[in-house]
Amino acid sequence: MFSLRTLYKASLLVLVLAATGCSHIGINESNSIFIGRYTEYMWGDIPEQYAELTNPLSASLVNIADGEKLYQLQCMMCHGKAGDGNGPAGGKLIPGPANLAFTRRLPIATDAFFFWTISEGGKPFDSAMPAFGEQLSDKEIWQITHYINTGFNFKEGA
Repeated sequence: MFSLRTLYKASLLVLVLAATGCSHIGINESNSIFIGRYTEYMWGDIPEQYAELTNPLSASLVNIADGEKLYQLQCMMCHGKAGDGNGPAGGKLIPGPANLAFTRRLPIATDAFFFWTISEGGKPFDSAMPAFGEQLSDKEIWQITHYINTGFNFKEGA
């Protein structure tokens, strides 16, 4: 199912995380939503309805700006303004919110991964992250994904 190269990359990442520690990326518990979801994604265990998704929206200024507004309303309290997992409500959560600013630079940071994460939330991983799949439209989830992919420093008109 996975190529040797993919397995090598996954093994290398696990070794790096083990050697450097994980608290700097929002992983403070061994049962972290990040570790569970990452592992499932790497092994191809992502639910079928999300597996091949790609963002159908263009990365237009309007979609990114709308994504920023939605992120501020729905995500910032836990994940923080810069996506670092240090939002005002996030400190009380165990496991803590993922560091999205870091996560977005990893090989798992695909459209499918973010859409799955936002839609389903953390219940399957014993995390407090709510599932937004029934609260937000697909378009709104895709807009948040575009904003996350800007690196949390979007300036309208830039």
